[in-house]
Formats: sequence, C-alpha cells, structure tokens
Amino acid sequence: MNASRLIAILLVLGTVIWIGSAYLGEDSAEAANPSEQHATEETAKPRASVRTITSKAVDHVDYLRISGRTEAVISVDIRAETEARVIEIGATKGQAVKKGDLIAKLAVDDRLARVEKARALVAQRELEHSAAKSLAEKNYRSKTGVAQTLALLEEAKADLTIARTELNNTEIRAPFDGIVETRPAEVGDLLSIGDAVATLIQTDPMLVVAQVPEHSIGAIELGQLASVTLYDGTRHDGIVRYTARVSDNNTRTFRVEVEIDNRDQHIPDGMTAELQIPVGTKRAHQVLPSVLTLNDAGELGVRAVTDGNKVVFLPAELQGGSRDRVWIGGLPQEFELIVVGHDWVKEGAIVDVVHLETDENGLPIAPAPAAASATGNADTATTLSERTAQ
Repeated sequence: MNASRLIAILLVLGTVIWIGSAYLGEDSAEAANPSEQHATEETAKPRASVRTITSKAVDHVDYLRISGRTEAVISVDIRAETEARVIEIGATKGQAVKKGDLIAKLAVDDRLARVEKARALVAQRELEHSAAKSLAEKNYRSKTGVAQTLALLEEAKADLTIARTELNNTEIRAPFDGIVETRPAEVGDLLSIGDAVATLIQTDPMLVVAQVPEHSIGAIELGQLASVTLYDGTRHDGIVRYTARVSDNNTRTFRVEVEIDNRDQHIPDGMTAELQIPVGTKRAHQVLPSVLTLNDAGELGVRAVTDGNKVVFLPAELQGGSRDRVWIGGLPQEFELIVVGHDWVKEGAIVDVVHLETDENGLPIAPAPAAASATGNADTATTLSERTAQ
C-alpha cells in the first residue's frame, strides 16, 4: 500500500469519528437529563382552563317524593231498595246535586193502596184495644184479652210502617251533596233490590292517594303538611289525614292519604299527582344540574380541584331538587367545584383555574367574556349562563 492511499484512509476514518462523536454527545446529554427534557415538554404543552366556585354544604329539608292520584273523599253506589220500574230520572250524569234531591223515581204500583189498607187496620185495632181497656176496667174483660188487642194494634202499626217505607223507596234521593258520576238506570228499566241506580261522589275535599315504601312510612305523621303537584302543573297545599297501619301484601307498601281543598270542583277524580312530604333535614350542596357528570365507572358525581389545581372526581348522592337546582350529598363540607369545563378534563389533570364569585342564591357570577384559549375551550368566549343553559 502506498503512502498516499494510507493517508486517504486515515483522513476518512478521522472524519467519521469526528461526526459520530457529535451525535454521541447529544445522546449522552439527553440520557443525562431526561427529567429536564420532560419538564420542558410539559411546560410547553398548554393546560386546560376550568371555572370553579366554592361550594358549601347547608342544611335543607328532605322531601319524600312519590307519585299518586286524586280520589274522591266519598264515592257511594246508590242502589234500589225495592222492586219496581223506573218512571222518572231526576239527575243526569255529571250533575251536581244537594242532599235530598231526586235522582230517580220508581213506579208506585199498589204501594199507596197498601199504605191505606194498613192505616185502616191500625184505626180498627186502636178501637178494639180501647174497647178492651174499658171492659177490663169494669171487669168485663180479662187483662189477657187487653194484652192481645194491644199486640194486634202494634202489629198493625208495624205493617203500616213497612208499607210507608216501601212507598218512600220508590223515590231515590241523594244522601249527601255531591256529583252524579254514573247513572246506569234509565226510564223503563225494571230494577230489583240491590240494582245500581247511580254513583254519587263528593270531591270537596279531594284526596291524593299514594303508596309509600315500607322504609319511609315511619317518617310520615298524621296532620303534617304536604305539597301536591297535579298533572296539569297546579300546586296545592295539603294535610296528611291517613296512613295505613297494614301494608299491601302484593307491593309491601302503605296507603297514605293527603287532603287538599277543592271547593271550586276543578280537580277531577283519578288525576296523576306528585306528593312531596317533608321527612327531616339533611346536609347537602345545592348545585346546578349541569355540573353533574359520570366517571368512567358510570358513577354520578362532580369534578373538583384540589391544592395544586389537580382535578378529582367526587361521587355524589342525589337528594332531590328541581330542574333548576338539585341537592347532592356525600361530599366534603366545602370544596372547589368545577362549574365550567368539567366535561373536558379527567381525574389527575393539572388545570388553570378561574374562580367565580356567587350571588346571594349561590349561583355563579360569570366574568366578562374572554377570547378562546389555546386549548380550544370554546366556552371561555361565552357567558356561564349560556353554558349552564346547554
């Protein structure tokens, strides 16, 4: 090998070694400071932004909410007490009647004649008994004879009473003020004893009836106030007037009756209703329904931030409320609740926090709209009221 070729080979090897040392130096530097590089990347990565309020638990009235239905306080089937044909109708279906008003009239037939016959027999027995007493006073009649005439007189009077009752039973009248709900009897119908003539209901006051589970019946007391919301949206105040002491064998629930005012007769029998009965107090947080969320395990709860702006998930127990506000329990006495952005962050994430003040009702006060952040949280350009409305 000549000298020039050897020199060329050495120059090539030197160049390769020089270039390789530069790459090896960078790799060793990266290997020597991995945490510093990771920290740099984390610092460069933008963080999500959320808005929070300080939520504090307070005492609130706990309500038992159950579905029920309205029911007339009195519902009576009026039946025929004698056998006869209907000759007149005194009240139509749906008509309001007073006590004593005629509902239906039956044919008298020979009942009036029976009354007259019984009355004449009573007059005869009275004369016989009077004559027997006069003779007994003169010792012309025994006391036994007097007693016999008295017995015949009493028997005649009883027959007269029966005849009059049979006559009176031909006029079927309302036993109380109410409304004729049904009236199956029509003119020309031949009624027997016990046949239905009409159903009369009394709807003032109106009852709201519900079946209460066995674990809640002990919290309900007679005379306590209750709130009733009917299917048409109207609300009424009522009083618990009855709680069953024996459960339904099929459902293991107890009947509860709440009495509400119905003087205007606007509440019908059988309307769906929701009962709210106070059963004590609980300590809970009142929040907007929009802050509730589910974790990966399907648990209901809320997301909050702890020290260091770290996101945590807090399981919650729903304790009732309305469409506008709900009560949730099983949470700390006080914590930072995420009200905007909770759907876009996960547990363990570090976030930027914008703390919101609350008004006298505990509602968040939204700050002035700001430009959207680099994270793409579009709600930072909207008001909080718009977000919660969604």
